[in-house]
Amino acid sequence: MSSVTFEGQQYVFYDEKYLDKRGGGSSLNGKSKAKLIKEFLEENNNQAFFSKDLTTALKNQDIKPSDIMTNTRRLEKKGLVYVRGYRLHDKQTPFKDDYILTWIDDKTPRDKAIEHAIKKTNTLLEKSAFSATNPTIERIHQIRDTIVEATKLQDLASFEYIQNKMGCTIHKTKTAIARALQLYPDLREIKLFDTFNYYYHTSMSKVNLGATVAFKKNYLRKMKGEQNRLGHNWEATVEWFVDKFTEGATFQTQRHRTKGMDPRRITLHIVKSVGARKNSAEVNRVWSVSMGLLVEPVIYVLECKWGLITKAMVDDFLEVTKWSVEFGVDMFGGRQIK
Repeated sequence: MSSVTFEGQQYVFYDEKYLDKRGGGSSLNGKSKAKLIKEFLEENNNQAFFSKDLTTALKNQDIKPSDIMTNTRRLEKKGLVYVRGYRLHDKQTPFKDDYILTWIDDKTPRDKAIEHAIKKTNTLLEKSAFSATNPTIERIHQIRDTIVEATKLQDLASFEYIQNKMGCTIHKTKTAIARALQLYPDLREIKLFDTFNYYYHTSMSKVNLGATVAFKKNYLRKMKGEQNRLGHNWEATVEWFVDKFTEGATFQTQRHRTKGMDPRRITLHIVKSVGARKNSAEVNRVWSVSMGLLVEPVIYVLECKWGLITKAMVDDFLEVTKWSVEFGVDMFGGRQIK
């Protein structure tokens, strides 16, 4: 007989499988999960571990991922374990492989013990190619290193070069550069032709800076000139297709002060500054299509870009259109495109 029923309650004979593993049954060698984790970290006190690696090491002891952080947080409060993750302004978040854990030696002076714990986690981070800081701070440090490197080579670091090196979006690059300029007063920004942003370190002499700026300007004139010609070809291509295949299309023209400027490029007058444009902004083509005598013509505004089109470019184009005298209108809900 393996069990007895008394007053509706079933009682079973002793068997290890019925032991509560949380309390230290023999299936855990008489030790609780917290004690197993504590002993493992203490026995390997010269190393640091990602929490997932700790789970793997103790899986034969029936330790689950949820057990690791629950128990190490208790040990952290007792000052026995150092838990490390990405340090943000007001919180800490895990690394890609979760938090890093290491034992704090309570037999040495506290400052020395914490310093040693940090060194152990640094070693693990270097091996695993993860940074000890949050992504924004990583970018700021990388930006400073890039600008200093360019200065040592008697060069300027362009915005595009920094963005490509970091491999992140334009918005994230702008945010990181703005923060780097705030944190490091020895970094400088210079804008060429009121459009192109370059950066340098104050260790560059005025003579070298002047020569480098002159070189960059010549480069921009040549490179941007080629891009402008490509852009003009795109404008002409769209214009040809509209002329060829759209019935009733009529392009607007405009006389310009600049000799040789295509009369079909249109300068809009804007009532509010948009980006670097204060009083006017250009669009590539404007044409209208008449659908009939009793129907208002449909007006099309074209902006051509050579290269990758981003949301910021589209938003900028719509802002120009909205704040232009020609195509914008004040409504009760604010400025709108007609």
